[in-house]
Amino acid sequence: MDQPNKQILELFIKGDPKATDEIYRYYRIPIIRFAVSILKDEIEAENIFHEVFLKMISRRDKINPSMNFSSYIITAVKNEVFDYFNRVKKDQQLKEQFWNNIQKHSVDDQVEKEAHLEQLEKLVGQLSPKRKRVLEMNIFEKKSYQEIANELAISINTVKNQLIKAKALIRQEMDNSLSK
Repeated sequence: MDQPNKQILELFIKGDPKATDEIYRYYRIPIIRFAVSILKDEIEAENIFHEVFLKMISRRDKINPSMNFSSYIITAVKNEVFDYFNRVKKDQQLKEQFWNNIQKHSVDDQVEKEAHLEQLEKLVGQLSPKRKRVLEMNIFEKKSYQEIANELAISINTVKNQLIKAKALIRQEMDNSLSK
């Protein structure tokens, strides 16, 4: 989905339901991911996104369509996160819940990273031997395109093409598995 353009933003400001839906769908996932990266709590991140979005709807007439809306919404989310942290600081039960979420999230992150690394190793193993060798020389041995070309007796363009294809294949497969 493309970033909402100025016309969509202007329609959102005027209260158009389709524009509101488009902006909501465009920003929901990245903003929630951003909030989760700070809060380590998906439910609270979702709550914060909804709170911010509702505030934006109620104050839409104050939005300047010529300003960077992405920066505006990120700033609003940061402010809401700071408010949440202030509430956590004052409420012992919220504080305990927050620390439990951080501990659980760090374990979950480690498991997820290990799974991604295993998948990455599997994908690299599935590359053709030539493509795999070029990728390993570039990434692990930190060799330049010219060094790889000289060592393998191939052209620099072949090195570039092999790297582009290898990285594109890996990126596509990793993206496919993350979206499942």
